[in-house]
Amino acid sequence: MEVRGKFVLVTGGAGFIGSHIVDRLIREGARVRILDNLSTGTRDNVPRSHDVEFQLGDIRKRSEVRTALKDIDIVFHEAAQINPAKAVQNPFFDFQVNSAGTLNILLESINSGVKKFIMASTNTYGDANQEKMSEEFSTLFERRSLLSPYAAAKVCAEAYLKVANDELGLPTVRLRYFNVYGPRQLTKSESGAVAIFARQALMGKPITIFGDGSHTRDFVFISDVVEANILAATKKQAEGEVLNVGTGKETSIIDLARLIVKLTGSTAPIVHSAARAADFQRASADLTRAEQILGFSPKVKLEKGLTIYVEWLAKLMRKGKD
Repeated sequence: MEVRGKFVLVTGGAGFIGSHIVDRLIREGARVRILDNLSTGTRDNVPRSHDVEFQLGDIRKRSEVRTALKDIDIVFHEAAQINPAKAVQNPFFDFQVNSAGTLNILLESINSGVKKFIMASTNTYGDANQEKMSEEFSTLFERRSLLSPYAAAKVCAEAYLKVANDELGLPTVRLRYFNVYGPRQLTKSESGAVAIFARQALMGKPITIFGDGSHTRDFVFISDVVEANILAATKKQAEGEVLNVGTGKETSIIDLARLIVKLTGSTAPIVHSAARAADFQRASADLTRAEQILGFSPKVKLEKGLTIYVEWLAKLMRKGKD
């Protein structure tokens, strides 16, 4: 399937990741409708283009979802509650958005004749403590800890997508994002180590790390994530699949903080706070299946991506917009 000439819905399209997908879709020749409640997104991220429609609405409200899906060919589902710590504090709200909201869009997509549905999922592997996290770990969660209601809600949403694909006639793709970063990522959601550390460093404030900082994450730049989404939409062999989107490289949180301090030229100290219950020790994506099925290969190395992000954020802060 080509995206050129298609009418595409991007939920959460005024947010960080969704807005970048919207930009790419326009360049590819698609028409785009955005559904966003602006809880973390902003109208500043919505392109002024005759090929883009914006609908203020909430994925938890079936009637608003139904309106947004009128005449749509492809759905990129990016709307979500993205903060694991908030999910611990209010798991029912997290479920309403990440599980029930996804089911709303799926059922209405089936009713509306949508041809393909791509969902932004997350690292659902819990404390697998593996050198590489393979998609196959998802079948083993009874033997390990998911650590957060956030991961549990995403597993539930993924299950709905699999049923939709296998039994209800809607081709779906589940993309498991690792730690995405890049321009337009703000600290409004109180999530995202890169955004939080960069802002603290640029302000000269202490960079706070939960725990000793030895835990690792796989940081993937936004342009690589967008590329994975476009490939998922256009490759028929991706239908029904669950695929990792990362770099396959581990970076410790303490090393990330030190690199950001270096790139910003900051004198901000690095301090430590108590470890959080929802944090797992290691994360590095096994990209074997994404490479084989999508032809996906991340292009942006961490230092280059961080340099781009820091320059963007510094400019934004000078304008007083963050």
